[in-house]
Amino acid sequence: MEPGTLNENELPERDILARRLLRLEERMDVLESAGAPRRPSVHPAWPFVLGCIAVVFGVLGMGAPRHPYQYLFAGLLLLILYHRRALHMAAGKWRWPLAALNFANIALFFLIVLGGGVRRPFAWVRSPGLLKNQPPGGGSWYNGMLPDYSVQWRDLPGISDWTLDITKVQVFLLIATMAGALVRLQGFTSVTALALLIVSIPLYLTFSWDWVVLFLLLAGASLYLQSRSPDLHRR
Repeated sequence: MEPGTLNENELPERDILARRLLRLEERMDVLESAGAPRRPSVHPAWPFVLGCIAVVFGVLGMGAPRHPYQYLFAGLLLLILYHRRALHMAAGKWRWPLAALNFANIALFFLIVLGGGVRRPFAWVRSPGLLKNQPPGGGSWYNGMLPDYSVQWRDLPGISDWTLDITKVQVFLLIATMAGALVRLQGFTSVTALALLIVSIPLYLTFSWDWVVLFLLLAGASLYLQSRSPDLHRR
């Protein structure tokens, strides 16, 4: 025993009990990590096939991503998943095809969140106007003296044709939601997430949800088969 150190018998009972509990917790962690069942590894062809089918279903249900923000956020999220080792990088010839397929599936997912596109929110604002109808073949003298008029609705310049990029609004709300969740502002996060949902409702009405649900299931299964098991994260 080194000079200046105390034997367990010389320590207070509280410190002795704390040390024994710490040793017991360390042994339990070792036993749990050693006895935890590992998820068997699968061949990369399985997540690749599921991912390809998911891309087809996603395009059928939503179309292809059309905004650069969808590809930008998909690339950033994929880099984070690989950097944090949440996804296992396949070896050999499957590495880059699976990475490209994951990028396509995540971009399709961001089409659900950031797929608003350019909209005309005031396209319904119109004003009535009289339009003179020209009779066929010049008409008779009666039509020349008493022309035929009809009422038609016309767009208001500067109002009906005003456009808004909904995708930029969705990006702002998504960043605000993630920032609120990062600093644990529950109320702020709930409000921004609800606003993001409300803004995206017109987009959701255009989706074919039978295909979208299949896309979500198969894309999630493909990513799950590439994820690492929890015991690998602890090590």
